[in-house]
Amino acid sequence: MKKVLLVTSISALLATSIFADSVVGSVNGMPIYKSEAENAVKILTKGKTTYDKLKPEEKKQLVTMIAPSKLVEKAAKSELSVKEQNAALSAMWMQKKMAAITVSDSEAKTIYDKLKAASKDQSKVPAFDKVKETIKMQIKQDKVIRSLMSGAKIVAK
Repeated sequence: MKKVLLVTSISALLATSIFADSVVGSVNGMPIYKSEAENAVKILTKGKTTYDKLKPEEKKQLVTMIAPSKLVEKAAKSELSVKEQNAALSAMWMQKKMAAITVSDSEAKTIYDKLKAASKDQSKVPAFDKVKETIKMQIKQDKVIRSLMSGAKIVAK
């Protein structure tokens, strides 16, 4: 009897968690879940409303906005090799990490000045304002890589 109650309880919990995220639409048979819609509404309205508070035409518009990402995801999974998918995932992860890093203008200027001083032809070095954002991106990338490498255990055979 205890086993039956345990199995029934577990089944009820699993069913609740599986069906808790209801389908609010679909594209080519692929479900669009309420959690996806809620995330989109939260971003679009800066948390001022929820999916349930949208009018029916707004819900349809939101589902239509989400549909392309579903189609792209399916196309990417079917058309990209595993190696290409991993490269895309790595690039996305890197962008996410870099976006969380702040680099000041003075930090970028310091690097610019070092690069300029090392240049053989000073007249060919572009103005700081023209390369500032590129330098900042490079600094961010370097910081992410240094962070990864600091905990890496590298073995060459």
